[in-house]
Formats: sequence, C-alpha cells, structure tokens
Amino acid sequence: MRRFLAFLAVGSFFATVEEFLTVVVLRRDVASYVFTLVVLFPAFLTLVWASSRLLDRLAGRQTTREVLHFLLYGLVGLLIEWFLIGLTPWSNPDAHPALMLLFQLGMFSFWATVAFAPRLFLTPGELSRRARRAILTFYVPYFLAVYVVALVTPERWQFGAVIALVVFGYLALNGFYLAYFVRSCRQRRPAGDPG
Repeated sequence: MRRFLAFLAVGSFFATVEEFLTVVVLRRDVASYVFTLVVLFPAFLTLVWASSRLLDRLAGRQTTREVLHFLLYGLVGLLIEWFLIGLTPWSNPDAHPALMLLFQLGMFSFWATVAFAPRLFLTPGELSRRARRAILTFYVPYFLAVYVVALVTPERWQFGAVIALVVFGYLALNGFYLAYFVRSCRQRRPAGDPG
C-alpha cells in the first residue's frame, strides 16, 4: 500500500505542476483543478498501477517493459485529451500543423511523465537514482521559472507564453527518459553481447 501511495504522490506531483498553471492560472477554474487533483489523476494513476503488472508480462527485458510503459500510458493520456477533454489535432483547423504537432507531442509527454515518473522514482538502483536527480535538477527550477513567467506576463500574452513553456518543459523531459532507457539497456546487456 505504501508503494501505491508513493506512486500516486509522485505522479500527482508531476501532474499538478502543469495542471495548476493551465487550469488555475490561465483559466482561473479552481473547481476543475480540484477535480483533476482529487479524481482524474488518481483514477488514471490507479489504472496505470493496476495494469502495469499485466503490461510487464509482455516483455522479458526490463528496459523494454519501461519503454512500453512510457509509450502506452502516454498514448492513453493523449486519448484522454482527445476524447474526454476535446484537444484533438483537428479541434483547431486554423492552427499551424507544426505547432499542433508540438502541442500534441507535449500532451503525450505530459501524460507519459505522469505515468512513468512514479515508476522511475520508485525503481531502486544507481541508474534510476541518477535519472531522478537529473530530472528534478531540470524540472524544479524550470517550472519555478515558468510559474514566475506566468505570474508576471500580461494577460494578453500569458496563454501563449505559458503553454509554449509547459510544452517545451515536458518535451525536454523526454531527453532524460531516453538517456535512462539507453543507459538501462547498456547496463543490462550481457557481457559479449554486441546489442
């Protein structure tokens, strides 16, 4: 039960940092924020926790299981954005395709982080410890700066600035995950295996 609660706490931390910015600061909708914090993200993280064991049975190698976890739950989150929240790629036909692609990749990266960061943060070992430290060394100061920008930017520019910075922040986290996956793969490769 303690591991499950820790899983919920880590995932909720990574979710609420973005959610507060976009729902409370930009939309000024405290009720929706509370709903996501108390209902949506705990439900999503409970689904991730419960189904992870089934997903882990599909792959023999730890690195493969982790990549599957990252990709599958990022996709599930993106589908939530599309079909429950309405942020589909086709919801704004006037949007520039490249910007819409970045926005969609950012949403995928957000959900993948919410689902994968708890798994990574609860994984013992030096490799995951180094990845956690690197992620937090980037994430905490970066998003503190985003909060400052959000609070000092004039309202007419606030939405574009905050969304761009949030998307960039979650896209940047993918670099840390990729480095972790590559190091994990190299670390677990048997001696003499060319890979």
